[in-house]
Amino acid sequence: MDVRQLAKLRPLGKLETVSSVCHHLSYYNNVGLSALYKISSPSAKYDLDHIIYVVLERVVNEHSILSAIPVDENTPKPYLARLHSIDLNRSITFIERSKQVDLDEAEDKELDAILQHEANTNFKQDYGVLLFYRLLVVHTHGVDNEFTASFIFHHAIGDGVARLTFHKSFLSALRTASTSETPTPSQRQYIIPTNKQDLLPPLENLHPLPLPPLPPPFHQILNLTRNISTTFVKDCKKRNLTVTAGLIPLIAPILFDSLPRDTEALTCIIPVSLQPWLPREIMKEWMGTWIDAFKVKILSTAQDSTNAWSQTNQDIWPQARGTMKQIQTYLKNTSPSDEPHAGVAIFKTIPDVSPIFQGAPGNPRDALFELSNLGVLPKNPLRASDTMNGQEAWRVGKVTFSRSVVVSGSVLTVNVVTGGDGRIKLGFTWQENVVENSLIQTLVAGIESYFGVRGV
Repeated sequence: MDVRQLAKLRPLGKLETVSSVCHHLSYYNNVGLSALYKISSPSAKYDLDHIIYVVLERVVNEHSILSAIPVDENTPKPYLARLHSIDLNRSITFIERSKQVDLDEAEDKELDAILQHEANTNFKQDYGVLLFYRLLVVHTHGVDNEFTASFIFHHAIGDGVARLTFHKSFLSALRTASTSETPTPSQRQYIIPTNKQDLLPPLENLHPLPLPPLPPPFHQILNLTRNISTTFVKDCKKRNLTVTAGLIPLIAPILFDSLPRDTEALTCIIPVSLQPWLPREIMKEWMGTWIDAFKVKILSTAQDSTNAWSQTNQDIWPQARGTMKQIQTYLKNTSPSDEPHAGVAIFKTIPDVSPIFQGAPGNPRDALFELSNLGVLPKNPLRASDTMNGQEAWRVGKVTFSRSVVVSGSVLTVNVVTGGDGRIKLGFTWQENVVENSLIQTLVAGIESYFGVRGV
């Protein structure tokens, strides 16, 4: 298929182009968000396969970006084009579990294996025919009231918040389809028309992206605070800290213990959504790539003798307060129109970003790890007693945030999301031969030890 025969929609924005170039170079394949959907007892026996087809079609009709693919990813002028039609048979994959998942188990090795395979699978196959996203439905044979939906997609189609938006739309469509008349399986349409609505503009057309001024040289010392807490989230809120600010100093000392003793500091990248500064009508439920990222620095105990935090001390709060100040510095460094000075604004000044990433291999990385926290899905979960149209409503349970390695990015990525069950889930992504597996096991064991000591 000649992709240039597809309807041209609009040029890729600069931030979208970054994701597109990385995909073309196989530096970054995809992002994903998996959510467990469950209902105690369906109102009637129904065909799970069939209802998923109906639900995805409705979600596609809601979001025009789900009918588009990037074209000319490796050129200075990439653009988005609309497919002629969507083959749901090739967009949805049903995967049967070997056994029913135990919701009380901390691990789901079967889902881990599926997501690992997906993280290593790009969207280059059948280019121009297939979408740049996949929906995996992981279920147990004979169990119709529970399944995991994994939405895997190209980062130019949407960012982390877009993953949440997809699942919100999916949940809404699932509830509607489960409580209303739908076409019978024999009437199922496998080939559906694409969404003809206009695409939303790219980030630089919605946000001024003011370039930050050159920072003056300075040295920042991390402050001490008290170490009093009962639970991790309550401790963060009590000290006016975000969960992200609390997690970074929990992870950092474990990594320091695995680094050379003369390591003075390490750097962490924090992605941040720019949606709060976008036009109001786009802020909540639309999908797109609207993110920025900034760095925070954590000093070793040898460089900050007043800061005695360590794995044995268990006092993360002095470092958490210092991390929070760096986060606030980013948020308060605003332009005259009150938007934060965005790091991604620099891409507006670069005609072709491809050479930047082509020259990345072999060069030092600018951060040891990245911590990306998507927040909570959903933010206002239904209670078990809530109903819809007089029937029990579907609810979201455990949620898993997965992603592939960014070859040109940090050495380690920590992916954080909280599901409808209130559980924080941490995912770790690293590259073979760049990070030893033993380091990850040490990191996981250290985090488990921390929460074990605290009894959370």
